[in-house]
Amino acid sequence: VVIFIVLSVFRAKTNHEETEGMNYKKFLALPIAMIMMFATAPVFAADVEELERRLNIMAEELDEVKGTGGSMGGLIPGPGMRPRRLGSQSKTYINGYGETHYNTVDDGTTKIDQHRFVLGVYSELNDWINLNVEMDFEHAMTELEFEFGYLDLMMNDVLNFRVGTLLMPVGNINEYHEPNRFYSVERPNFHKYLIPTSWAQGGAGIFGAVGDTNYRIYATNAVVSTDGTRYFDDKYFIRKGRAQLNAVTAADIAITGRFERKAPGGQMGLSFYTGDSTNGKIEQGGRTTLVVADYKTKRGAFEYDLGIMKGWIEDTEEINAWMDADGEAAGANDVPESAFGLLAEVAIHIPELRGVRTIQDWIAFARYELIRPNDNEGDSATSTDPTKNFNEVNVGIAWKPIWRVAIKSTYWQRYYEEAAGANGGTTASGLDFAVAYQY
Repeated sequence: VVIFIVLSVFRAKTNHEETEGMNYKKFLALPIAMIMMFATAPVFAADVEELERRLNIMAEELDEVKGTGGSMGGLIPGPGMRPRRLGSQSKTYINGYGETHYNTVDDGTTKIDQHRFVLGVYSELNDWINLNVEMDFEHAMTELEFEFGYLDLMMNDVLNFRVGTLLMPVGNINEYHEPNRFYSVERPNFHKYLIPTSWAQGGAGIFGAVGDTNYRIYATNAVVSTDGTRYFDDKYFIRKGRAQLNAVTAADIAITGRFERKAPGGQMGLSFYTGDSTNGKIEQGGRTTLVVADYKTKRGAFEYDLGIMKGWIEDTEEINAWMDADGEAAGANDVPESAFGLLAEVAIHIPELRGVRTIQDWIAFARYELIRPNDNEGDSATSTDPTKNFNEVNVGIAWKPIWRVAIKSTYWQRYYEEAAGANGGTTASGLDFAVAYQY
């Protein structure tokens, strides 16, 4: 401003006499206007700060919208997103997630666990082939798991191909299981005991979108019910039938699929899995079938998540007899005939409820689960325990300073079914804390 004033006065004095007054006024008007503008700078600065704040909110919301689509930090199209043809330039992203847990139960036991740290790589190899990989370092890196690794061959919106180690599209968490996406410290029992999250098998399939409906259909190796180290039981249903794909025998093939349709504020999903499970160990196939329906929506400040699951295992008499006679699995003849589960959760986004616009979020939630991994005992099962069935209530709160970070606390109360010969059921409870992040 000072420079402009000096230049203006100097210019006015050196002009011709007849135009001196006019030029002096004309050149002096510019610095005067600038002085007035800078005098109002605090007002403009406040407006800029408000604009920046609103842009931050919009950017965070955009990240959340993008993040709901896939496993890799919201940067890439996930298994349930409408596929897109990528640019011709090859790009590679490093991404992943992690969580640390603090758990205490009513018997006084307290544990701290660096539960997992996951390293992911996503690469656009060319304009129609993409690579997606995740490696899971669990329990302070004492366990290593290959979470998934597959190629996507992008044809068009309707039909695309996927091949490799695939996350099974069963339920609404198995494919999208980053810990900042759910509000409790631990994954819901519905997705842990009944749908063995995270669950991956090797194979190939198709995916795409037709209108508002996304779909995935895969053919993969099947989970195994008759093996010394891979088997079904009355506590985890088919969970222990999974295995890391380290030269595992794959005599049986399973078909898995999921259909998702957009709903107001969310989506409805229907998943299925079916395939034999005995891997040629016995004559019978031991066909295993799961059907899962889920509905998730957000209406205003309230978010709802509902799920129902039913699973069946055939030929349990022969499977349990084989398990009882096998040297490695002796006594593990507790394969159930069916499993059943329900999940109902309501969450409240507190800032939105109060009408506060902020990039932070506080979410209070309550969840009820009915977990029946041994809904019907299998034939010839002699070591089943009815207390493996339970109901559980979770209440808690999660603070998300940004969408990718969550600091969570959960209180849970579990009610077991009546044990054989006992006068009543038993209970257990605990308090959990966690820090979770996605990058």
